[in-house]
Amino acid sequence: MRFLILIAALTLSGCWTGDGLFSDGDARPALSPGTYETTYDGETHRETISVLPSGLTEVNDKDGKTSFGFAPLDGEGRRFVAWERDRDAPPSDNHQTYMLMERSTNGEFAWYFPKCAEDEAEIAERAGATIHKGTVDECRFPTRASLESAMRQVQISGDVMKLVRVSDR
Repeated sequence: MRFLILIAALTLSGCWTGDGLFSDGDARPALSPGTYETTYDGETHRETISVLPSGLTEVNDKDGKTSFGFAPLDGEGRRFVAWERDRDAPPSDNHQTYMLMERSTNGEFAWYFPKCAEDEAEIAERAGATIHKGTVDECRFPTRASLESAMRQVQISGDVMKLVRVSDR
């Protein structure tokens, strides 16, 4: 399963979004280049991770490449806000979906997709997001500061995608 398809599936229960809150220049390396095993819902796949000159991180699997940006949420390099960079989108399209990535002490990474429901929707609203109701509810953040404030309050639970580095190639 392609990495991006998995992310799309995880966001079907609502997502946190914004319009251009991060640029490529905000991206910082969070994952070391190499081969990773990605596990979600009992399935494991391999992806190759590389860091682009722009600072974005590229995920390459058998179905193609996807670029992500990471911005630190703490001083220890343990928690990051992540966003996908759609290279095929026109320059006028600056809509972004945000995720939370956390590094554990054993070197494993957890990717979590905050939902726009229940406690996480309340966290988002308190931080300044507006709820856009639809087939899939969307918590839309007006500023980077409001998003980062909310992300710092999120407790990772439920559906989590795990990444483990298995090789430096």
